[in-house]
Amino acid sequence: MKKLLTVLLVLPLLFACEPQVEPENPASDDPTPTDITDPEDPVENPYAKAATEVKNGDEILVTNPAVEKFLTEVTYPDKDWSTTKIYDYYGGFNGVKYDANGNPSESGEVVTSPNSDRPQEYSIRWKEDMDAGDLTFHLEDRTWSRDTVLPVGSCYVNITNLVPKAHYTYSVTGANGKVMTQGTFDTKGHLHQVFFKNACRNGRDLGGWETLSGKKVKYRMVYRGGRMQSETVNSKGKKEILYEGIGAQLDLRGTSDVLSAPVFKALDFCAPVIEQGGTTMLKSDAAKTKQCFEFIVNSLRAGKPVYYHCSLGRDRTGTLTILLLGLLGVREGDISKEYEVTYFAPLGYSVSSSETSNKDANGNWHFQNNRTKWVYSDVAPYFWSLAGNGTFADGVEKYLLTVAGVSQEDINDFRRMMLE
Repeated sequence: MKKLLTVLLVLPLLFACEPQVEPENPASDDPTPTDITDPEDPVENPYAKAATEVKNGDEILVTNPAVEKFLTEVTYPDKDWSTTKIYDYYGGFNGVKYDANGNPSESGEVVTSPNSDRPQEYSIRWKEDMDAGDLTFHLEDRTWSRDTVLPVGSCYVNITNLVPKAHYTYSVTGANGKVMTQGTFDTKGHLHQVFFKNACRNGRDLGGWETLSGKKVKYRMVYRGGRMQSETVNSKGKKEILYEGIGAQLDLRGTSDVLSAPVFKALDFCAPVIEQGGTTMLKSDAAKTKQCFEFIVNSLRAGKPVYYHCSLGRDRTGTLTILLLGLLGVREGDISKEYEVTYFAPLGYSVSSSETSNKDANGNWHFQNNRTKWVYSDVAPYFWSLAGNGTFADGVEKYLLTVAGVSQEDINDFRRMMLE
């Protein structure tokens, strides 16, 4: 009887014990895209850290809902930067209260720490099977694919950084050949946002915008965002950069904070050292603007998509973005909307806490860089002035040819590679 009592007392302790999780291996300087998902405790809640589930046949929104609402509802005219509608939307630090749907509300919650610069995240789930061994997660769309190795006992994988208006196929297969799950889903949205762990913010793809000629800018070719460096990108973030397919990094910052090397060695790298955005960057630093453009073109020729950034992804990054989208023939009013998406990034990106003029009399933060402020309302009129009776794209092309000294071949190749 004593032995039986002892066994009965010990059994609950055995089942209550949590499995030991192996520590993450330190990342090498050049990571290989393997596991980016931590296994969960199968005893308590195996889906505790899983995002919203996506199932076979679903259609999901991949752009952040707050950003999607802004891009869907707002239309700006060309050649008019006198007003902005950005303050009507959730995000940034404008002191406005919002309800659960992102609409202004007297009784809503005050926004204090928005994550609207981050894309939607979803999970694909399946039933745990320890006998299946290591698992391989495969995800692909029409032009891109990735394979991720997941640990034994995994029962879900979180996915993000998805491209809008794409058809995805997925599968999870065990080392023993067992298919744990498989299926397809479709995506919707206006913008391909990207976020690389643990703090690379304000990132997005230039793809998806429609041109005046009816073409579309290709996805996964050129990206813009905030600083991409060791302080903002951890080992998982580096793997996510590789999954995305980025092969080159362009740092637009000045002498005080410019990088001397890329975030990891596998990336091609360029850092012209630019102190200020706006027409100062276009005129005084025209030779460096040319260097930026040529680096992007040559990277794309080599099959290496580019991520360019300054510190926050606002001013110098915004200036280069106006130039690139303008050259591709995107309508100027739409380019101003793209510029204002930075508003949805956190404090320090959408506004700067060091600039006290961004606070109103009530102590509320206000977005500094909307389309009526200095970078956009400085750069857009300058390109229009060069266009004469032509289009915005004509003005950008004339700038590149006559001021920056870029070749017509580089301009033509950039358009050919970027438009579908």
